[in-house]
Amino acid sequence: MLRQTSLLMLLLMLATPESYSQKQKKKNEEPKPQVLPLPPELPMALAAETETLDFHISPLMRSGGLAAQIRQSLDDLIRDTHGETIVKLRAFVAGAGDARRVQSEAADLFTEHKLPLPVLSVLQVGALGDEAAKVVIEAVVSTHRSVNPNGLAFVAGQTGATLNDAVRQLAASVKAAGVEPASLLTTTCFTSNIENYAATRDAVLKMFPNTSVNVVQALRDPPNDLSMCEAIGQLAQKPAQDVVFLLETRVAQVKARRLIFTGMQLTFGSFLDDAQQSFQRLKHAAKALGSTDVAVEVNAYSINAYAGSALRKMTSFPQNTFTIQRVEGLPAIDASAGIEAILAPDGQ
Repeated sequence: MLRQTSLLMLLLMLATPESYSQKQKKKNEEPKPQVLPLPPELPMALAAETETLDFHISPLMRSGGLAAQIRQSLDDLIRDTHGETIVKLRAFVAGAGDARRVQSEAADLFTEHKLPLPVLSVLQVGALGDEAAKVVIEAVVSTHRSVNPNGLAFVAGQTGATLNDAVRQLAASVKAAGVEPASLLTTTCFTSNIENYAATRDAVLKMFPNTSVNVVQALRDPPNDLSMCEAIGQLAQKPAQDVVFLLETRVAQVKARRLIFTGMQLTFGSFLDDAQQSFQRLKHAAKALGSTDVAVEVNAYSINAYAGSALRKMTSFPQNTFTIQRVEGLPAIDASAGIEAILAPDGQ
């Protein structure tokens, strides 16, 4: 019996040397690294019908890290818009988190929900209305309804020595634009100090009861008390068809059939050539959707005065549509400024 067992073991060892060595080789090999697919690229420009546009702002989050708050804010916006097309997102990120997370989270979540990808602008600001809040997101939505039959008024940045001054200037411009206080749809204010967030928000709502309000502190350590407010409202009377009226009060009255919304185009220098190239890239991104000659609103965000000054000098858009705002940072470490625009491809 012992001799038979030994013979059997010898035959097994002689019969499987190759498979035995392969198993040992596989055991000693390092596992191959897992290659994850890159998130889809968000578009740089999208067009939407002016009559169908609606505007939403995500609520402030009071728990969770930046990624969790971004995802929850986007989930809230998708739920509140009931599957309608979100055309544009503008995210304000506070704290030390990586602002680039907004793009990857938005791409993943919209893909999960099988929704069209929106254009995106991301700004790093000094603070939001709650110390625990790390992000607030504004959304431009193309609905299935005609909600703006008379067109829209886009009020460019109204500045003041204080936030109260900026809000009063905004109210005067809204009145001059032919927008009823109850028809102001959305308001965004950049302030130097956000300690009295609730009181500030209530003051804006007292003037404009139906507006969605977003107040952010632009810089952690502001050099002065200057503030700026911008807004969008529904016109009480219909202007001429497919015409954009630019008022001296820095308001564009728009009845153009379509509007083009661009994402943020970054510039990486503070020279005139850098500014010119960024405008060329922005126009190139929007050109496939129609003419880029008529601007409704152009916003520039800079991290220093030199980059902002270069953009103002090199823009070919009317100055009364153009606003420059200093911010804490942008979604690229070496970016000096960013621009976004709303264009009327059918406007005159």
